[in-house]
Amino acid sequence: MNEKERRLARFCKAGGYDGVIFRRRSGIAWIADGADVHVDMANAFGVATVLWTPAKKTVFTDAIEAARLKDEEFRDGWSWEVVPWWETPKLPEGRWATDEDVAELRFSLTRDELKRLRLLGRESAEAMATVLKNTGIGWTEHEVAGALTWRLRERGIFPHVLMVAADERADRYRHPIPTSTAIRRKAVASLCAQRQGLIVCLTRVVHFGSVPKDLRRRHDAVCAVDAALHAATRPGHCWGDLLREAIAVYRRTGFPNEWKKHHQGGPMGYECRDFKVTLEEKRVVKENQAVGWNPTISGTKSEDTILSSGEVLTPTDDWPMNGGRPDILRRK
Repeated sequence: MNEKERRLARFCKAGGYDGVIFRRRSGIAWIADGADVHVDMANAFGVATVLWTPAKKTVFTDAIEAARLKDEEFRDGWSWEVVPWWETPKLPEGRWATDEDVAELRFSLTRDELKRLRLLGRESAEAMATVLKNTGIGWTEHEVAGALTWRLRERGIFPHVLMVAADERADRYRHPIPTSTAIRRKAVASLCAQRQGLIVCLTRVVHFGSVPKDLRRRHDAVCAVDAALHAATRPGHCWGDLLREAIAVYRRTGFPNEWKKHHQGGPMGYECRDFKVTLEEKRVVKENQAVGWNPTISGTKSEDTILSSGEVLTPTDDWPMNGGRPDILRRK
């Protein structure tokens, strides 16, 4: 058994389960080391179901999908139950746990997952930086999103979430999906990038000409909040307490109510966020856990993916920095 299977075996023994059924793409990618069972990116469930037991692991799918999944996604050691496309695979009877039951088992990443996540983070950040450094006044949000999507897809990365906002749209909306609005002075781009099941997130801001004083004040503040969260996120620390620290920095920097306008992020890995941190959250940070904090102040945002050790997984080496966090890139 590998590390993941040992975790599952302990869980099943403690709970009296015969095994675990994985139906969500995120869960299947975790247990099958990055297997991608999607056809429809908008569907959280894929074209296969996985049944894991301490003695056997089986993929249930139909004849349309089986050949590709066998050839390209699942390594040796898997059994297969394949049915015609017009039939639904039938799972054996048993006391089965589900993806949701074992979600916390994937919070501490393995050595192989860390290697894959670091590469994904670097390549996603490089793609974002390249696009924004070449974006010009008059580009539409769609054009920025299209250029970034192309940069990602040539690396085998999917833009799981992609938001671009120009000027007033960045001031008004926290989740601005791209439109035909053209950039006049400012653009904010946010990304959740996925490959082999793992996900990283990041945001970058670009401004043409001198940065206005109010925007400078807001970005300085959001960077201070994000820096405080990065410094405080360590194994064993309570998630709810980390949010309290962030709220205190919002208050000290003159923006006491901005935290209420958008969630501040939380743990991630195989989902964009495993859960959003609230003040009532009692769970604690795990070893080798991926985290995506995303504090916002109207008009700007600071976001990267980190490990619970503090390591930034989405670095942009030649991007201007502000207290350890990405600053606004000023363009002429």
